[in-house]
Amino acid sequence: MQFLEQEILEITEATWQSMLGLDIQVSHASIPPPTDGALTGQVSISGAWNGTVFLQGSEMLARSAAGVIFSKEPNVVTDEDQRDAMYELSNIIVGNIKSLLPEPCQLSLPTVTPSSFEPVVMPDHERVSELLFDCQGEPVYVTVWQKSE
Repeated sequence: MQFLEQEILEITEATWQSMLGLDIQVSHASIPPPTDGALTGQVSISGAWNGTVFLQGSEMLARSAAGVIFSKEPNVVTDEDQRDAMYELSNIIVGNIKSLLPEPCQLSLPTVTPSSFEPVVMPDHERVSELLFDCQGEPVYVTVWQKSE
C-alpha cells in the first residue's frame, strides 16, 4: 500500500502544524485496539478517481484540536466543537489529497461520526493507503480506500 503515502504523510503533518501548531509524527505502532471515544471524518471522492478517505482521532485529540481552532479552553469545548474540528481537518486534508488525483474529481462534504478505532470495512473498495500518526500521545489514523472498478 504505497498509494500517495509520502504525500499524505506530508499533507497531514503540514495541516496539523499550520492549523493547530501541534507536532504530529508517523507512528510505527500497530493500529490502535478498538476503543470507544473516537471521531471519524469521512469524505468521498468521485470523478476520474473514486474512493473515500477517513480521518480518525480520539475524542481527547479532537478536544485539543477544537480548543486551538475555536480559541477555547479544552474544558469548555463542546461535542459539537469537536465534530466541527474533525470536519475542518478532514476537509483540508482530503482537499489537498484531491489536488494530487487525476482531474476532474469532486469531494463530498465531510461527515463526522462517533466511532471506535475498529478497522473500517468498505465493500467494493480496496484500501490503498493507511497511515497511523501520534499527536500528543493520541492516535490519528488516515485511511484511503479506492472504489473497485
